[in-house]
Amino acid sequence: MVNVEKYYSRAFELYKTLHENAEVGFDLPETVKIVKKELDACKIKYTEKYGKGSIVAEIGSGEKIIALRADMDALPIEEQSGVPFTSKNKGVMHACGHDSHTAILLAVARYLKENEDRLRVKVRLIFQPSEECAISGAKMLVDNGVMDGVDQIICTHCENEIDFGQIGVCVGNYMAACVPLKIIFYGKSSHAALPKHGIDAIAMTNDAYIELKKYVKENFADEDYIWSVGRFSGGTAHNVICDKCEMDISFRFFDVERSKIVENGVKNICEDIAKRYGGKTEVMWEMSTGPVINDSKIIDRIRNIANKNSIKINEVKKRMSSEDFGWYLQKSKGAIFRYGTKNDEYGCNTVAHTSNFKIYPEGMKTAITLFCDYVLSL
Repeated sequence: MVNVEKYYSRAFELYKTLHENAEVGFDLPETVKIVKKELDACKIKYTEKYGKGSIVAEIGSGEKIIALRADMDALPIEEQSGVPFTSKNKGVMHACGHDSHTAILLAVARYLKENEDRLRVKVRLIFQPSEECAISGAKMLVDNGVMDGVDQIICTHCENEIDFGQIGVCVGNYMAACVPLKIIFYGKSSHAALPKHGIDAIAMTNDAYIELKKYVKENFADEDYIWSVGRFSGGTAHNVICDKCEMDISFRFFDVERSKIVENGVKNICEDIAKRYGGKTEVMWEMSTGPVINDSKIIDRIRNIANKNSIKINEVKKRMSSEDFGWYLQKSKGAIFRYGTKNDEYGCNTVAHTSNFKIYPEGMKTAITLFCDYVLSL
């Protein structure tokens, strides 16, 4: 069993420092400096070769490699949490708890280095930038080979809906893949009183709105999905036929292969509509992250370790929100578990991505324990 108090004490100090130095996206100079300084103090070798703002370290040896991942970036939100170690960077705060994820992984790194002779696997520690931004840090790392040779990967995330000292797990489909697609229809402008001289881009987009919604529903009738039009925009004046109209859509799902079929169908439908009107269309389709599908055997191992440490387990439901951890799972099996950080007495019960978000730091103890015991159990 891990002497968790010793390693939590260091994690808490790191957490406060990271929280004060919140940074966004790939531009994480102070965050990276803090992580490197701690790894140096633990005499752990690392590399920055996998991409901007990233640090990857390795401990131990063995034929199999297990990867542990922590995201490091914050959000462009002005902090109003009231914690004594508030962000020093105006308009930026750790409103999703990534500072705690990084502090946890650094504490785990220290423990594993001190117990390196007990390891029977190589442990790859991935400190990732840009989980919150449109450009995924996970995809960058994966594209640059960070998952080469990895047998399995696990990560964790704080959760203010679960009491501190507890965890949450889900087997199988847990978090959805996401395609933030844009569809543009090009027509021809004319005076509204002379519609035969124009090609109405709004009319084309309206037809697409109706037909695509029906088409996607037919293809995902037996599976959870979201097809949400968040923006429908076109036109400049009441008396001008619109020559360009756009839709921004959030498409979320779990079945990647089926989504490829739908992608072709969406493009064909848009082409047919444009042809009917004599206009043109453009469909920009790119998956921002794959689905998070938790491996059952890994979750079972997490459950067993939690039970041995008398940690209460909550069975959590799948979510239609996304996490770029899904990119790693395109390369190997893995899982994410939630560690509770809720404490009503201290006001640690607000949802993430809000200005008053804060966690109860002692919740980090359960994540440190699970990570360390998981690796040693392999």
